[in-house]
Amino acid sequence: MGEKQPLTIPLHTELDTGTLRAIFRQATQYIIENELRPYFYTE
Repeated sequence: MGEKQPLTIPLHTELDTGTLRAIFRQATQYIIENELRPYFYTE
């Protein structure tokens, strides 16, 4: 089985762009990017 890795999501009303990008990059290791994008970015 794969290695488990915790994903920490800060509980803030605003996140630094770099923090958001790092969370997104980490999450895409487990979830398809197209499924995540609507939760991270608005169009």
